[in-house]
Amino acid sequence: MTKVALVVATLSLGIVLLAVVQPNAPEPPKFKSDDERRTWVLNTLLPWMEQFRERYHNVPRSDGEFLRWLVVATQRKRALEIGTANGYSAIWIGLGLELTDGQLTTIEIQPNLVREAKANLERAGLLGRVVSVLEGDALKVVPQLDGKFDFVFIDVGPRVMPFVEVVLPKLSENAIIAVHRPPFEGALKDYLKAMSEKPEWLTTTVQTGAPTGIVLSVRIKTR
Repeated sequence: MTKVALVVATLSLGIVLLAVVQPNAPEPPKFKSDDERRTWVLNTLLPWMEQFRERYHNVPRSDGEFLRWLVVATQRKRALEIGTANGYSAIWIGLGLELTDGQLTTIEIQPNLVREAKANLERAGLLGRVVSVLEGDALKVVPQLDGKFDFVFIDVGPRVMPFVEVVLPKLSENAIIAVHRPPFEGALKDYLKAMSEKPEWLTTTVQTGAPTGIVLSVRIKTR
């Protein structure tokens, strides 16, 4: 097989895999209440999505549970997510915002992932009601968004500073920044250093028992 033929074959296989990465999706039944729907999401939809966690680089379930808890515990109202993937973390954050009467805007640059995320959020009963999905480059989309956000979750791999810088002007005075830390040595080193040099932000890393972590930064009053 020539190099050209090999490349074509590889690309073709990639297209096929993208079409079947999430086979046999569970479809929601008719629910009698929101509590019943949330139980189905937690016990059926999310476990099904967890089969594909490594493929989409999703947060582990313990991190997702923490994000939901954090949103509810701090009563977040207007949240932003950069890096939707297939919508896994957006569902966790959305479940929290559903309890605080909040809203989530999530941004994804890859069209095929936008479609998958919308389908999964629709199954969770969150799309359009609690969660809005935007397609595009977050570095260009975020500056065009109206208003301020009190919570942002960034899940784009180790190079997060360009996204943090574009988000900072869009944050409220009591905002929380959560960044997904990949499971390798020195991950987010630049981010941790940059935030340590900002006296108005207090930063710490939360381990939920998974190899990954959530780096939290909260804005504080300075004198």
